[in-house]
Amino acid sequence: MIRLRTNVGVYRVPLSPPLTTSSVMSALAASAPGVVVTSPMSFSPYSEGNEPKDPLVEGSDYTHRLSNGLMIYTFVSPESPRPGSAASSTAGPKKASVKVNKDGSISALSYAEANKDSAFRPGMMPLSSMKKHWTLAEFMEMDDTFVFKIKGGGQSSVMNVRMEQNEAQSFQAYMRDQTFQTCRMGYLYGTVGEVEDVKGDDGKTVEGGTHVNVEFVYEPQQTCEPEGFEIADTEEAEKEQDLVDMIATSLGFKKVGWIFGHPPREDGFIFSGEEILTAAELQLEDAGGVGDTSFMTIKCTCNEEGNATFDAFTLSKQCMEMVAEGALELSPSPGFLTVNETFTAMVEGKPASRVDNTFWLQNVAIKQGEGSMRGWFPKVNRDGSVQTHDALKSQLSQSGKKGFKFEDCLLDFQALLYLTKFLAKEDVSAICEGAKVGKVEEGWKVLVASMAGMDGSY
Repeated sequence: MIRLRTNVGVYRVPLSPPLTTSSVMSALAASAPGVVVTSPMSFSPYSEGNEPKDPLVEGSDYTHRLSNGLMIYTFVSPESPRPGSAASSTAGPKKASVKVNKDGSISALSYAEANKDSAFRPGMMPLSSMKKHWTLAEFMEMDDTFVFKIKGGGQSSVMNVRMEQNEAQSFQAYMRDQTFQTCRMGYLYGTVGEVEDVKGDDGKTVEGGTHVNVEFVYEPQQTCEPEGFEIADTEEAEKEQDLVDMIATSLGFKKVGWIFGHPPREDGFIFSGEEILTAAELQLEDAGGVGDTSFMTIKCTCNEEGNATFDAFTLSKQCMEMVAEGALELSPSPGFLTVNETFTAMVEGKPASRVDNTFWLQNVAIKQGEGSMRGWFPKVNRDGSVQTHDALKSQLSQSGKKGFKFEDCLLDFQALLYLTKFLAKEDVSAICEGAKVGKVEEGWKVLVASMAGMDGSY
């Protein structure tokens, strides 16, 4: 049994050797008729540019990589039948295709309703439709892939995260301006480092580990409401995100996490289902699948005294796996996630139809500190925050004061993003690289100063 992860869900495909593109396509056609594959298959998740990282080459034999539960990635036509849907299986027992509703109306039975007595699991086809003959060992092995024994979050692989203090203060100031009555999110950019174990003065070993440093926050175009937020899905927003990633790369940083703010909640309600699913999907993206990751989730809210609080977390690898499999869904109760009926979640030895979101959380120590970036320039995509040439002039005018050089004043993510409105990506990348090492070429200095309306003295 292999798993084919697509843009419409995960197909489980019975497959015997050999493992080739042709054998996978044939097995998929037999187990899920009507599915139209539109992209090359890959052993690894697609890159951000939708390119296969580890593609299966036509004509090559990959039987040596075949194992039960092997995940293969591809894209299918959006019109393809969903995994387990009626259109994805023409086999199985024939039953009445309609039902009479409570109001007397007649409607068609869903695939799950029509085959609930013979389906291997709810929402799936009968075993006989997958393969004619099964041994008990094969059945148990396949069934185990749908059972999750829920564990506590456990200990995070990240020891601590340092949030740049100006960025933290800016985010909480915005939330405070909104009286903490709305939600807001941003992506965290910085570095991830490893610290080795060391012996202290008392002779005791101080454990090392992974440390995350957040240098700046980018708040994408979004709609904010008290119940949540929605990130803009437009061409303009996508282009802006590409520019942000370019700036981060040029500065030697990468996306290391995300932050969200929300109104105060009742005790015990720490994460909503939407927030857990978002965090899990971001960790999966960072790890390239279910794997080790230091991708952080930081949340900001206020306590009963009205003081802003910051807390940092990672999610367990089990949570990542269940989200990748489609085993977790939104629940009517916001502090829980519902278990998809195809799967079984065992909590403290008993089947559970939903799981408390606190099961997935791994606490990470958080502190604030000074970073290498400035963070003075007005924030993009914030109501009431306007980026202008005058703001750029005001910032660059700090050059020569308090020991700041021109490069220091320019080493500001928001200011650099503002420059992309007037300069080519390659030019801004060169300015970023120069500002990072404290040596911007004279020609760029003159150009930027001229844009800001400075008289040439910088």
